Amino acid sequence: MTTGEVVTMATHRRLYHGSDVVIERPDVTHNTGFADLGQGFYLTDDHEAARRRAASRARRTGAAVGVVSVFDLDEDCLPWVTMGKGDIAGAEGPAGPFALRFADGVAGISAWIGYILACRSGQTQVGSLGSPALVRAWIATEEVELVSSGLLSADEVAEYIDPSELLVQYCLLDQDVVSTCLRFVEAEHVPK
Repeated sequence: MTTGEVVTMATHRRLYHGSDVVIERPDVTHNTGFADLGQGFYLTDDHEAARRRAASRARRTGAAVGVVSVFDLDEDCLPWVTMGKGDIAGAEGPAGPFALRFADGVAGISAWIGYILACRSGQTQVGSLGSPALVRAWIATEEVELVSSGLLSADEVAEYIDPSELLVQYCLLDQDVVSTCLRFVEAEHVPK
């Protein structure tokens, strides 16, 4: 987890959160913290994945319908660090909160796998930069589990993963970032 570069992105991103309730004011401390990127508020840019999650959640909890809460994320509100490009082990990074993402190549995929495994053990630091306030990463796959079990290395697995085939998730880890960078748009009901 020591490669990256700091850049600024210029975009607003439409994101979705699948649940069994409307969530207008996300709380980063609501989940248990055992998720791949730690304790935070998780979203995806894949509308259909959020709909499936909402329907599944409604079935599990017995809710009448699932709910997809729709948000706009201002990606300009934080500077971005990209792991898998260059070396950030001792790099000067942003002063204050930052967002983390991963490059599409083998080095980025390997860094992503390493970061998920580190987060699962409670380590969220990115080199000397500290812990990110926002992470954009792919959702863990069975290939990540192969690395987790020790059967293959992250570099071996990274050779075979095509990032365009992976689902993207965003995890907001800082409540101030939720309050300043994320705007609730609407809620959509989904049949279970």
